[in-house]
Amino acid sequence: MQQYAILTLIRHAETTGNLNRLLQGVTDSPVTVFGQAQIDALARTWSTTRTVTAQGAADDVKFVKEAVVSKLDLPPPTLIVCSPIGRARKTAEAVHRACTSTEQQSAGISEDAIAEGSRATLASDLHSKPGLPLVIDPGLKEKDFGWKESTRGGVHVAGFPKGHGNGESRTDFAARVYKVGLEWLNAASVLGFSPSSEADPTSVPHIVLVSHGMWISTFLSAHPPTTITQAMGQPTYLPFAANTGMFSLKVHPRTPEAVTTRPVTELFKANDIRHLEHVKRQKGGIGRGAFDSKQTKLSSFFAKPAKEEQEASPTKKRKM
Repeated sequence: MQQYAILTLIRHAETTGNLNRLLQGVTDSPVTVFGQAQIDALARTWSTTRTVTAQGAADDVKFVKEAVVSKLDLPPPTLIVCSPIGRARKTAEAVHRACTSTEQQSAGISEDAIAEGSRATLASDLHSKPGLPLVIDPGLKEKDFGWKESTRGGVHVAGFPKGHGNGESRTDFAARVYKVGLEWLNAASVLGFSPSSEADPTSVPHIVLVSHGMWISTFLSAHPPTTITQAMGQPTYLPFAANTGMFSLKVHPRTPEAVTTRPVTELFKANDIRHLEHVKRQKGGIGRGAFDSKQTKLSSFFAKPAKEEQEASPTKKRKM
């Protein structure tokens, strides 16, 4: 029987709205060039959590998973869930691709509506099926700031979408995060209670939630960890999540019926950004712009020499 499950929270990559210090909320803005570099670094690190699938004897066909040594010190994810807002979804899809090896079939992206109270059941159903699913959960959306969306100091910043209405109150947002967060904690706890499969006795259920900075900090306030383990390079307090920062909790198991109280949790990663160690912002402000797949390198901002100039060589024969 499993001793625990893991719940990992990841904040989306940097956007132009983040750089302009805007209240983004439910409106979106493009990922910056630097933000794309963050996503690439995050994906490279998560790719080390892939599983290798090997077929057993012909008469008794079984599939045995062998986890690749992970740079994250985390088991492979068994379920990835993300906010439907573009910046979070783009980050989650990169992690999903990185964790799906050629031997492991992806279970695809699910955008079906999630009914309140159904997240534990959904996680259990998906856990029993092959492949790595990516589920879109509207409950992971950032706070709706209404007319304050895309503002700084109460003033709308030109070039960004305008918000409308009063948005979501602080109380309503906190209540939503509490309910949705408790459901995913319960889902992890129930998976941790489930007997491990005969074919894969060492796997640990691992749910990854890709969301937003305020959502994550509100979750950690609403569901404070029972204990915090001091890990190398990690602070003793709970900081606001950096872009692509990760928080990981061990969620201890309990029976599906015992869901009246919050599960016992242990936080062992707090705003882990070690994957960004060698990611540097390009000089000259280039990294501040919106990411464009046609301009991924510094050299792409300079015109290429003409074909005649490229072919010119002092060793070529002179014309007679």
